[in-house]
Amino acid sequence: MTNDANDANDANGRGGRAPAAELGDARILLPERIEQGSLVHVRALLSHPMHTGLFRTAKGEPIPSHFVKRVTVTYGGEEVAAFDWTSGVSRDPYVAFPLRATREAPLAITWTDNRGGVYTQSVDVTFG
Repeated sequence: MTNDANDANDANGRGGRAPAAELGDARILLPERIEQGSLVHVRALLSHPMHTGLFRTAKGEPIPSHFVKRVTVTYGGEEVAAFDWTSGVSRDPYVAFPLRATREAPLAITWTDNRGGVYTQSVDVTFG
């Protein structure tokens, strides 16, 4: 399953109002102004239940595990970061990291969950 959640951002992933969050809705936030060579702080959020598999419903039925296990970041088609997560990460996971903006290029983040769900969000890093 792939979900391109571009509705939450403008064309460059900056600002925009997010609609009601659904599984796989993602946002990548960049600074409003980026200069070539600058160090920017990338922030990203994914709507995901992140169930550990250790809890039960009110009726006592087990809630199966459902969590993001891998996050990969590409910049200009090159992998620049990867994170391996466990079920211990909270609902609607958030990740933040620095990125050296060396060129105008797409920045993509892909979240993969333990049930085979793949959620991708992409924004363009532009200077100005």
